[in-house]
Amino acid sequence: MRNLQTFIKDISRKPPLLFALVALFHLFAFIYSLWNVHREPLSSLAWLQPLWMGAYTLCWIYTCDLRKWAALSYLGLTVINIIIMVTVKSPDVRDLCTNSIFPIDVLFCFFIFVFYKRFD
Repeated sequence: MRNLQTFIKDISRKPPLLFALVALFHLFAFIYSLWNVHREPLSSLAWLQPLWMGAYTLCWIYTCDLRKWAALSYLGLTVINIIIMVTVKSPDVRDLCTNSIFPIDVLFCFFIFVFYKRFD
């Protein structure tokens, strides 16, 4: 088991610089989504947005560590997000149940496909 310092060094040096920058983007998007709903009660559906972003952020951080399971999880989250966006008809429910970075996460999936051979 690696310590936190080694883990941070690995996720910043193993992949190309683009992956670390995308990780920072995900981290800021997660913090922003938490800030948007911090006054909502925990039972509110608005907390689905930070939950989605937290899952995306966690998967991308481990993708920066070049883990195949994390890359496949990120791809799976993106596919589930697209399915929800296509199948749910109500715009209010669709906006609550999907993530807010929709077109960009598909681009990030393209980055995963390009560098997939490097993953462990």
